[in-house]
Amino acid sequence: MNRLEWILGIVLVVLLLAVAALSLVFWFRPQGSTIHLQPAANTGTVIAQQAAVVAPTSVFTGETSLMAYGRAQSTAAAWQPDARLLNAQATWPQLANSQQLRDGKTTWGFTFYSPAAQEIAVISVVEDAARIVSQGPYQQTGNLLNATGWNLDSQEAITTMLAAGGSQFFSETGVASLTMMLTLDDSEGDGRMEWQMNLIAPQHGRGLKMRIDATSGEILENKTVP
Repeated sequence: MNRLEWILGIVLVVLLLAVAALSLVFWFRPQGSTIHLQPAANTGTVIAQQAAVVAPTSVFTGETSLMAYGRAQSTAAAWQPDARLLNAQATWPQLANSQQLRDGKTTWGFTFYSPAAQEIAVISVVEDAARIVSQGPYQQTGNLLNATGWNLDSQEAITTMLAAGGSQFFSETGVASLTMMLTLDDSEGDGRMEWQMNLIAPQHGRGLKMRIDATSGEILENKTVP
């Protein structure tokens, strides 16, 4: 892989991190909160503005999340021997149909945390190579993911999403983008890992959000906006 490919890969990971952050802000903002965008802003406007910053489709041949995690884990262990996974995320931008999603392969970004060093590192996996793209001080106060319970690979999570309304969403809206993140939901103290998946169709002002248990495959939440 040449230097230009690395640079493009790093830019893609930074953009997908930004898109994931925007998706989380959109879906998890407190009820009744106001987003000051334009005087007449509505839900459709919010979704469209988020989608506008989605990166172009990757030119790289990607991997599924678990395959990419294996590569990222080796790089993380070389960085800090006690490194633990905080989250994993990826974006499929501006897809014309659900077939482009089914293999679950893309460029992935993984965030690892070192309790001993109290630092995090963001590792990108582009094609078959993993590389640290950023790192810095960080203090984790909550529990960490237990990756041994991670059973549901990205293609399985996507298959579940498509069967539970994602395919219909594509047929109704046409072009859409997908952001998915593996993260920890410890609200019930059980250390549950889950996939948080967001389909956004800006031209229709619509979105589909789904949360799936990354261990059992159970659908925890399934809703559309509007």
